[in-house]
Amino acid sequence: MSTVGFATIAEAPRDDVIPAIRALLPPDVRIVERGNLNGLAREEIAALAPDPGEVGIVARLREGGETLLSHRKILPRMQRLVDELVRDEGADLVVILCGADWSALESPVPLVNPGRLFPAVIASLAHGRKLGVIKPSPGQVAKEQERYRALGIEAVVTSASPYVGEERLALARRAAEELRDAGCELIWMTCIGMDEPMREVVAQVTGKPVILARSLLGRIVAELVAVRQPARV
Repeated sequence: MSTVGFATIAEAPRDDVIPAIRALLPPDVRIVERGNLNGLAREEIAALAPDPGEVGIVARLREGGETLLSHRKILPRMQRLVDELVRDEGADLVVILCGADWSALESPVPLVNPGRLFPAVIASLAHGRKLGVIKPSPGQVAKEQERYRALGIEAVVTSASPYVGEERLALARRAAEELRDAGCELIWMTCIGMDEPMREVVAQVTGKPVILARSLLGRIVAELVAVRQPARV
């Protein structure tokens, strides 16, 4: 039986995400979670906010809403979560539930880093096409445009937060209309918090293929834990 450890920049358990990924995995896979914000008071969470000029990463708050975090400030905390998942929970595979780049993290077992995985897959699929990108925060738009420009991809980037309850669907529709009007041919919803109802809205408005971060991540994890029979000779 494989044990998959999920480390979130927010609070665990991620009941808004893990069930969707769980549905893609073999039934005997054991899932364990650790959260960067677990046990922190509001003042402690506020201290992890990005510095002026720093692009923050969006984290869901269990009590509702979202907050922006500094990648630099939470990096040591995320390393501690990885260590705990392997040492205390026996994780055979660690998955970071955030689309930022976590290349600085070290792990004795395979670690899925969405910040490296996602751009590679999306850039390959978007080659020669106009890409539409939906980020969770307006403050992330400019950096994302630079990312795909460096990869030689023509991208139109907008935003829609998944952490505002039912309003997220209206935000998704607004973002989809912008990307449709810009002539985008493939849509990439980058945030793991974005869900299937948001994707359905975007697909209906644009009429184009829509890739959802949590689904892509879940399918990659499923491949890594799939049981393979020994080859017969």
